[in-house]
Amino acid sequence: MSRKTSTRESRLEDDLFDPEKDVEETYEGLPLRNELVVATVREVMGHGAYVSLDEYNDTQAYVHISELSRTWVKNIRVHVREGQRIVAKVLRIDPSKRQIDLSIKRVPEQMKKLKLLEAKRGQTAATLFKMIVDKMPEEEHKNADSVKVILETHHDMLYYGLEFASTASVKDLTEIGIEENWAKVIRKIASENIVAATVEIRGTAEISIPGGDGVLHLREALIAGKNNVKEKNTSISIYTEGSPRYAIEVESEDYKVAERALENALERIEDVVERHNGTFSFTRKK
Repeated sequence: MSRKTSTRESRLEDDLFDPEKDVEETYEGLPLRNELVVATVREVMGHGAYVSLDEYNDTQAYVHISELSRTWVKNIRVHVREGQRIVAKVLRIDPSKRQIDLSIKRVPEQMKKLKLLEAKRGQTAATLFKMIVDKMPEEEHKNADSVKVILETHHDMLYYGLEFASTASVKDLTEIGIEENWAKVIRKIASENIVAATVEIRGTAEISIPGGDGVLHLREALIAGKNNVKEKNTSISIYTEGSPRYAIEVESEDYKVAERALENALERIEDVVERHNGTFSFTRKK
């Protein structure tokens, strides 16, 4: 007896692509079924929209009106327009006709944002890498693909490899297998064109230290917290929100590093406050 699949389960399976479950035969120059693709709307008609796949040499695909939205579509142009960039899921592929049917409504909103960001970073990386290759002597151009592979292998995407290079040293790049002459150019182009993403953790400390020298001890505590940053590319800002409340902000390129820096800063501040019989509390902002 076969197990009946619940409506909720089938919808989840419809919305999410599990590469372990959906192994498909690949066709050269075409996406996989269930793959998320970025496309540009080329023509809007009453029954649907024709689009070109940005990542597949502008191969044409089609979105039927029933696959535009989970709500009723009264006016198709409210949902899509010529020139619009969309994220869609591949429903069906007919390789003999090179016909591809897509769905917009089956892509979760968060996945749309992530896919568009990934596509944008891919374009940026391709542009920057071309700049790098153009800066190299012509006899080195034959090595471009192997350099690209090294960056992608160590950092999943070319963009993340270049982002790493934007703050790395030449030695850091040579240690992953990139020749020094390439490393120098990669570092220069990346550092001039990529601003590494940062994370910020914020909160408010309430501090009270009794006695005539309380203000001096308070200053000592805040300086101890602010000046104890050992983590690379990490900074701490502390400013008053009106005594006895003080804002503490940590900015870093890595969330775990920011957490560690904040924890160390709070420990330093609390040590000084307790040494002078004061009180200390910290409330983190969401």
